[in-house]
Amino acid sequence: MQYPLSRDEHAAIARYLSGIVKQLQDVSDLFTARYGRDSSVAEIAVKALISATLLEHELTLIDDEVDSDPPSTAAAAQ
Repeated sequence: MQYPLSRDEHAAIARYLSGIVKQLQDVSDLFTARYGRDSSVAEIAVKALISATLLEHELTLIDDEVDSDPPSTAAAAQ
């Protein structure tokens, strides 16, 4: 698998996404508390949180795939 991000870029994006997820959790909690769980604004905030969490998880899966790719496969591809 081609790994388009350098290790430093990958780590920076992972940290950035982690911060976004934490902020969206706070926003989601606030909107749910203030507007109620059935409000459209709270529902959209939850969806945003879910999307960011899924993106963070996908980035983790990509990292796991690259880590498990044997070096001989990478050398053979060159």
